[in-house]
Amino acid sequence: AAVASAICLMSKTLRIALICLLVPVGLALMVGIVFASDRLTRGGEILGRVTAADVELGGLSEGDALAALRNLEDRLAASPIPVTVAGHYFSLYPADVGFQIDEATMAAEAMVQGREGHLGTQFGWWMTHFTGDGTRLEIPYDYDEAALAAVVADWEATGLADPPFPGEVTITDGAVEVSYPTPGVGIDRAEATRLLDAALGDPDRNEVALPTSRLEPPLTDTDIDAAAAEAQRLLAGDVTLFSGQLDLRLVIPASVLGRSLTVTRDDTTSPPSFIFTWDPAPLRSYLAPRRAALTTDPVDAELLIDVTTDEVTIKPGRSAQEPDPEALAARVDQAARSGIRAASLPYRDGAEPDETTAEIEALGVTGLIGEFTTPHHCCEPRVTNIHLIADATDGAIVMPGETWSLNEHVGQRTTEKGYVRAPAIIAGELACCDSPINIGGGTSQFTTTLYNAIFFAGLEDVSHTPHSEWISRYPEGREATLGWPVPDLVFRNNTEHAVIIKTLYTDTSVTAKIYGDNGGLQVEAGLSGRYNYTGIVTRYLRNAAVPPGEERVTQSGSGGWSVDVYRYITYPDGRQTTEEWTWHYSGLYRIIERHPCMFNNSCPDPEP
Repeated sequence: AAVASAICLMSKTLRIALICLLVPVGLALMVGIVFASDRLTRGGEILGRVTAADVELGGLSEGDALAALRNLEDRLAASPIPVTVAGHYFSLYPADVGFQIDEATMAAEAMVQGREGHLGTQFGWWMTHFTGDGTRLEIPYDYDEAALAAVVADWEATGLADPPFPGEVTITDGAVEVSYPTPGVGIDRAEATRLLDAALGDPDRNEVALPTSRLEPPLTDTDIDAAAAEAQRLLAGDVTLFSGQLDLRLVIPASVLGRSLTVTRDDTTSPPSFIFTWDPAPLRSYLAPRRAALTTDPVDAELLIDVTTDEVTIKPGRSAQEPDPEALAARVDQAARSGIRAASLPYRDGAEPDETTAEIEALGVTGLIGEFTTPHHCCEPRVTNIHLIADATDGAIVMPGETWSLNEHVGQRTTEKGYVRAPAIIAGELACCDSPINIGGGTSQFTTTLYNAIFFAGLEDVSHTPHSEWISRYPEGREATLGWPVPDLVFRNNTEHAVIIKTLYTDTSVTAKIYGDNGGLQVEAGLSGRYNYTGIVTRYLRNAAVPPGEERVTQSGSGGWSVDVYRYITYPDGRQTTEEWTWHYSGLYRIIERHPCMFNNSCPDPEP
C-alpha cells in the first residue's frame, strides 16, 4: 500500500511539472502563430500602429498611405499658423511659402517599419506595437525660404512703428535719387526663421511670437552710393544696337534709357541687394516706328541646277529678319554694361518666304534622269522659234502624279511673243510661209528633243505625234511634232518626286534635260526594221499660171513605211518591262500643178 501511494504521489508531481512546462510553451507557440499570421495576412500593408501627425497609417497599402499623406499635406498647407509681432497679429499660410510634404518618402518609411533587421528584431518590434503606443513618424517637409523671408519683411514693415530702413535707390525721368539707411526696431530674422520653420512642421498650429530688437540697417551709405553709381553708369549715354551682317543699327537715346531703367531692392538676400531691370515698354515704343526700316525681306529657297555638271543643290531660304522686341531689354542691358555701350541688335524670324527650304527639299529632285540633244543649221528663222519655246519651257516643274502639256505650258505661238514664220509640214506639204501655221515653224524640233528626254527619263507618255515624213536629224519613230491646239506633247510624272525641265541651246543644237528621282531606272531604246511600205501619193493642185496641157511638179513626194519603237526599262530590283509604239510614216505628197481647165476637160484644143 505504501509503494502504491508513493507511485500515485510521484505521478501527480510529474503531471504538475509537465503542466507547468507546457503552459508557457503553448502560450509562446500561440503568440508565434499570431505573429506569423499577422505577417502572412498583411504582406502589402503598413504594420502595427504607425502614425504621421493625426493620420493612422497602420493597415494601409502604400498607395492608400500616399493618398492619406497628400490629404494631410493639403490640410497643413491650408491651416494658418498664428503669429504675433510686437502686439500685432498675423497669419502664416503654409501654402503661401510653398509648403509641401515628401509623401513618397514617408510612405516608403512607413512600409519598412517592423520589417527591418532579423526575425527576432521584427518580433520585438511587433510585441511593442502589440502592447505599446506604436511609432510616430516625423513629417519631412520643405518650403521656399525666400518666400518666408519676404513674408517676415512685410510683417516687419506693417507691424512695427519704427523698422530699420535699408536704404533706397530710385530713378525718376532719368535722374538717380538715393535715400540712405536708418536703424530701427526689427524682427530678429534668424530666430524668426527658426521658430517659423518648427511651426510649419507642427500640426497643432500653436501660436508663434517673433522676437524684436533694436537693429542696425542691413546696408550702409556706401552700399547705397555704390548702387547709385551703378545706375548712373547704366544711364551714362546712348546705346547702339547693330547688325553687322545686315549693316543696320538702332541708336537708343539716354532719355529713353532713363524711362526704362528701374531699381528694385531685393530683401530676400542677406544683405539686401539691388536689382537693375529695364522696363520693355519705353524700349518697344521707341523701336516701333523704326522697326520696318530694320526688317529684311524673306529670301526664297532655290533649287540650283548646274546644267553643265548636272549637280543639284539647294540654296536655303530665309524668313524675314525683324528686330525682336522680347529680347530688346536684355540686349540693352548688355550694351549699357559694355565699355563701348554697344551690342548686337536682336533679331527673330518674321514672315516666311514663299518657297521654304523644306518645300524645296520635299520636291525630291536629286539629279539628272533623262536628256537629249538634236542638231540644226545655224541662223535660220526656225532657230529663233526653237530658242523661244526652249526658254518658255525652261524651269517647268511637274509634281508627282501630274499630267503636263507642252501646249498648255507655252501657249499658242504668236508674233506678239516673238515667234516668226518658218517652214512647216502642212497637210503632207512642206510649206512656207503664208499659212498661220508657219508662225512658230521649227518648234517641232524642240518637241522631239523634249520627247526623247522624257522617253529616257522613264516618264509616262500620254500623247505624242510623230511627223508624217521622217526627218533624218531625228531618231526614226522616236520623235514628235507640235501644232495648235493639236498635235500636242503630253506626259505624266509617274515618279514619287517632282521633275524639272531644263533647256539649253547653241546656234546649232538644242538640248532638253529632265531632273528628278525616278528610283534608279535604266532606260534603253529599240527600233524594228521598216515594214508595210506604201507608195507615193500624188496630189494635183490648180494653178492658172501653168499652161494648159502642161504639168509642174512642185514637190516630188516620198513613200511611206511603218516602224515599231521600243522602250526597255530595267528597275533596280532587276525587273524589266517593254513598252511599244507603232508609227506609219505616210510620206510627203507628190504635188503636181495643172491649169484649172484640165480638171474639167475644158481646155481648148492645141493649135495644129
